[in-house]
Amino acid sequence: MSEQGLPSLIVCKPWPAAWRVRFNGMDILQLRIHPDEWEQLRLCQAKPRSDCHAAFTVRSNGLIWPLASWGDPPVAERINVRGWFPLLDTIADELLLWWNQGGVCCVTREQVTYRPHEGATPGVVFLRLEMHRLQAVPARPSEVRRLQSGT
Repeated sequence: MSEQGLPSLIVCKPWPAAWRVRFNGMDILQLRIHPDEWEQLRLCQAKPRSDCHAAFTVRSNGLIWPLASWGDPPVAERINVRGWFPLLDTIADELLLWWNQGGVCCVTREQVTYRPHEGATPGVVFLRLEMHRLQAVPARPSEVRRLQSGT
């Protein structure tokens, strides 16, 4: 708890909408993401999966492949997508903090899980996601009066 009585949160850079939360006894990263970022993950998939929104293979050297692979995929599918989207890089970096040897991560609407093998469902949660939708903010009364009077 902070001095003001508010819960203490660890803010991670460069994401201003990121903090650590307690989930199943572990402190994990929680990200607030925009719907566009969510869709970007699906767009860069080499092989879309039916069991999650997107899946990626993160190698121990930091490479990110746009498919779930527990073995060696064909050379043509080994496209390094690191740097394409900041959200994807953040997911990969967080996975490497938990499992420095890398592995497969599967993204759903609420969370990102690590799957040690293909049959491991639902997997181990290492990152929580919160969809951030922009909201219309009503104009202040003084602005409305100014617009109505034409000044």
